[in-house]
Amino acid sequence: MLVFDTETRIDATQRLTFGSYRFILDGECQEEGLFFPNDLPDQDRKVLERYARDHPAEATNTDLKLLTLQQFLSKFYQAVYKGRCLLVGFNLPFDLSRISRDATAARGRFAGGFSLGLWSYIDESGNELENRFRPRVGIKHIDGKRALKGFTARNGCDPSDLIPDGSPTGEPEDGYKFRGHFLDLRTLAFALTDRGYSLASACEAFEVEHGKQHAEHNGEITSEYIDYNRRDVLATAELAEKLLAEFDKHPIDLQPTKAYSPASIGKSHLRAMGIRPILERQLDFPKKYLGAAQSAFFGGRTSAHIRKFPIPVEYTDFLSMYPTVNINMGLWEFVTAQEITIDDHCEKEITDFLNCVSADRLFNPDTWKNLAVFVQIIPDGDILPSRSKYATASNDWQVGVNHIHSDPENSTALWFALPDVVASVILTGRVPKIVDAFRLKAKGKSKGLKPINLRKAIKVDPRNQDLFKVVIEERKRLDFGTDMSKSEKGRLDKALKVLANSTSYGIYAEMNRQESDERVNVLCHGIDPEPFTCKVKHPEIPGKYCFPPLAALITSAARLMLSLLEHCVSEKGGTYAMEDTDSMAIVATERGGLIPCPGGSYLKDGQPAIKALSWKEVEEIAKRFEALNPYDRNAIPGSVLKIEGDNFDPKTRKQRQLYCYAISAKRYALFLKDKHGDPELLRKGVNNDEDRWSEHGLGHLLNPTDPESEDLKWVGQVWLNMVRNALGLPAVAFGFEDLPAVGRVTVSSPAVIRPLAKLNEGKPYSEQVKPFNFLLTFHVKPFGHPKGVNPEHFHLIASYNNKPSQWLQMEPIDQYTGNSYRITTSGHTGSARTSLVKTYGDVLREYEFHPESKCADATGNPCGKQTVGLLQRRHVTVDQIKYIGKESNHLEDVDAGLVHSDESVYTEYVDQSRDEWQTKILPALKRLRLSQLISESGLSRRALLDIRAGRNRPHPKNQERLTAMARRGFNPS
Repeated sequence: MLVFDTETRIDATQRLTFGSYRFILDGECQEEGLFFPNDLPDQDRKVLERYARDHPAEATNTDLKLLTLQQFLSKFYQAVYKGRCLLVGFNLPFDLSRISRDATAARGRFAGGFSLGLWSYIDESGNELENRFRPRVGIKHIDGKRALKGFTARNGCDPSDLIPDGSPTGEPEDGYKFRGHFLDLRTLAFALTDRGYSLASACEAFEVEHGKQHAEHNGEITSEYIDYNRRDVLATAELAEKLLAEFDKHPIDLQPTKAYSPASIGKSHLRAMGIRPILERQLDFPKKYLGAAQSAFFGGRTSAHIRKFPIPVEYTDFLSMYPTVNINMGLWEFVTAQEITIDDHCEKEITDFLNCVSADRLFNPDTWKNLAVFVQIIPDGDILPSRSKYATASNDWQVGVNHIHSDPENSTALWFALPDVVASVILTGRVPKIVDAFRLKAKGKSKGLKPINLRKAIKVDPRNQDLFKVVIEERKRLDFGTDMSKSEKGRLDKALKVLANSTSYGIYAEMNRQESDERVNVLCHGIDPEPFTCKVKHPEIPGKYCFPPLAALITSAARLMLSLLEHCVSEKGGTYAMEDTDSMAIVATERGGLIPCPGGSYLKDGQPAIKALSWKEVEEIAKRFEALNPYDRNAIPGSVLKIEGDNFDPKTRKQRQLYCYAISAKRYALFLKDKHGDPELLRKGVNNDEDRWSEHGLGHLLNPTDPESEDLKWVGQVWLNMVRNALGLPAVAFGFEDLPAVGRVTVSSPAVIRPLAKLNEGKPYSEQVKPFNFLLTFHVKPFGHPKGVNPEHFHLIASYNNKPSQWLQMEPIDQYTGNSYRITTSGHTGSARTSLVKTYGDVLREYEFHPESKCADATGNPCGKQTVGLLQRRHVTVDQIKYIGKESNHLEDVDAGLVHSDESVYTEYVDQSRDEWQTKILPALKRLRLSQLISESGLSRRALLDIRAGRNRPHPKNQERLTAMARRGFNPS
């Protein structure tokens, strides 16, 4: 394998200064060397020459090579392309773009990404030109941990280049393209552990002997800096050996270069067991049922239930929620079935079942085996999940569990998975109006199933064992085993956890958005029996193992588990502070009793209060869930609802009083109080095994105390200040409140680099802002946009600068137009050439007052920024049905502020029969006088007649104007 790393200037160009490499064969380094670009200043080149002369290589050949970039690329071509060796790096896209000579927008399989040119030649006139007889490298960014990488086609391929890897004949094949073996260790480490790493943290986690060293450097080449770079390459090489050794323990037929995520590894395990995708082995599965199930798919329950009010709690968590509900529902039978059949129109049977269902019956495991059903209902205040835009300010889609009402003038029947409907019954005490239902049944066993050994240690036979059950049980048995080292136990535990999580949910919901601007026709199946056709820019393609009925049932069952816990808590008069997918912070104290809380239904000393359960009562609730433990009790005794370790002192193991401070979904912190009543956050290695505060919503910002550091401990200090404010205690000044709030983003696509065209114009590639450079991103305040710009298409980016004192002197560029603007943090509005940007103080204030829009306050009004105390469910009336796809892979860009419009994140599939323009706006326009429409809209009589007749659809701006007129009924007076 060839391992390399580059170093760069710390200016905006981040141009190559030098790099080093190791060529390793059979685990032994054969050659080590340094390389540098031709335009490196003589002074820097001499430092490299002296270093290479005075230092031996740590290789079989002890001569430390010193090569020009062209010489290195020649070796690169022979080894990586012609020799098909493994190319290894950590964050390869960045390093590959450093050694390139040009970059263009990619096409074909890498569309939406970059095409990098590495090789050139000198023509007769002395001009350096691209060598088209050598391939380019395509890179398509997926997210911060993953990118598709590969060689593209080249002119004049040799016959040997057309022989597929592993070809049984060894003969060339027409149409074959060797894509290369690009191994990015950042991606492989993520795939193996479901966790993001830096090189330093990955080396530490995998116990690399020569880990990454930390050194201060300013881009100037010194002997110490060269040592640092060589050590990085050594650390990368050793990390590669560790990761590949770990990967090889998995009994799967998957190249490590193709392991993009835990799901890749999970799917490969299923293939190794002979488990083919359901829709591959059952091609004729009726798509109308897939559409109904997909419309019933929602994510987990997450919300703040007591907002901005510190409250004593006991923190509980369900054991391996998704595997557990999989087992309880018997869904492995569907994964391995020979055939899945449908019992349709079984609404009477389901209505009878719901009339008898109760919390007690749900504590009978047999009940869960009957929940593989989808139900179509006309909601009338039933508590059900919905994906809606709950606030005009944020204008984003959120999943809430609320009282859903059908429009009384145009009732719409919606599909839900049965566990959600059961949850509504136990929370409301009434059965919804059911109009249809269908049940899934698993028949027989798929042919070709075979046993495998998980990580060469644990045998599982899919023909007679439930994979989820085996994996979770064996994880727990590791605690009692004595035949493994602690580190080996940790590796096996992590591998089993990743396998359980990746195969128990996500792969059945996988939809891959195609990042193409070309509109294509798509046939869509949804809540109606008949499909519809529409044209979209970014269609989604289901993953290999995608099967919406399983995905919807799994998340629905997890929501039912939380609803059952909510019912048990409410039954005792209690409540909870927050919930997050598989956990709940139940309001509780050692002895229980009334405690003050705004919005509470009790009174204490004349003030609103809520009832805190006692620790004993919470323990009794947890014990009830022991009945739903599907595991071998020798391996996993007790309840699947765990009283988390955070509730206990790590030294004495005695229970301690926890407190929760929640703002909105996924924004909460757990803390203690010292003997003086001062809050102490739960901190890893200090008073707890893990940090217990949310980074959600702040993780996109640079560390204002050290922009080069990935440490997010500063977020903990932010939470501590918010808790102190809520407790009426003085907060500690940060010292960075007045700095512009800045994030770091990557030049991940041609769309991001396009606005920098003026900055790059006329410059050689080495002096340009290049693909995968880092950029700064700024956040504009409300009313802070320069005059005349469209806020939805305006975002400021700038070349990377790690010196906060210089940020306000920069002139960032608008991502959409390429125009540059001055920035300021003072004043109230922007001006013609100046943008008013947010400070860290502004962002933190917004964060602290972020409303929980999907909930209501104590009076039933939507939760606002100032709402404090106990929240309740909102009542939501269905106004319009929209079909949207999953969030795209641009969510990191959304957090960073690079993406402002819905269509950049979601694909909307417009059903003309349910389109608001067709169903509401056009009928309203037809009721208005034509003369008045002409006068107010400025459109011609002919244009309006065509629009009202449905022959033409107006331009978006005109459509927006006509929509506003229709909604207000148009009264010219």
